[in-house]
Amino acid sequence: MNLYLSRILLNPRSRRAMSELLHPYEMHRTLMRAFPDTGNKNPGDAREEFGVLFRTETSAKADGTVKIYVQSLAEPDWSFLDRIDGYLDSRAGVSYEYKDVMPVLDKIRKGNRFFFRLRANPTKRIGNREDPMKGKRVELFREEEQIQWLLRKSNEREKGLPGGFALLMEKGNDGPCCPVKVRPEGKMTGRRGKGEGKSMTTHLSVLFEGLLEVTDERAFLQTVVRGIGSAKAFGFGLLSLAPASVLRKE
Repeated sequence: MNLYLSRILLNPRSRRAMSELLHPYEMHRTLMRAFPDTGNKNPGDAREEFGVLFRTETSAKADGTVKIYVQSLAEPDWSFLDRIDGYLDSRAGVSYEYKDVMPVLDKIRKGNRFFFRLRANPTKRIGNREDPMKGKRVELFREEEQIQWLLRKSNEREKGLPGGFALLMEKGNDGPCCPVKVRPEGKMTGRRGKGEGKSMTTHLSVLFEGLLEVTDERAFLQTVVRGIGSAKAFGFGLLSLAPASVLRKE
């Protein structure tokens, strides 16, 4: 299995690029053009088939650099972006690049530690005790609920979901900790559908940053590949990692 991580630089002066930042489902539709034609499949099915996750990041610096990180099981072809007038930021010379990160992920073992970043849409289902998966999905607005949501996602093996990691939030006998930073980003708006069927949707956006430890490498790899939480077509769920080698548990 391959897993590709792409970085795309957008032109902050492009009207189309900035519009897609405000309406991430439109950006999702653009990004999906990098993958093989899916025929009559809807974009959601295609996103799942190719394992596409993405996250946008805007620099606070005066230059306003805008990056998109895209993860996919299929190798992307971003050349079509060159044909969208003014869409890419050419100031750095290379507007997009990608690499296969699976050789690195395959080396992850239980006990390895990573700093992480995750933009997510924390929710829970209510209203159907017989079948919780059919209950109404509601968003979690309180910080303590949002952290508890992430803690549940880290260890969901009993629900048949991957998990495979622990949040290092409190100092223990075997090493340092890093409190999870929870940054509320408000509501993210998106247009979904086509023509008369197009509708506006909103999703609560929360950016999590912290330190995690791998508790099950196989489950953790599945978590990285599948992403975390709902609304992935709106730019949620991509788990980004940075080695915390100096903090590695011996």
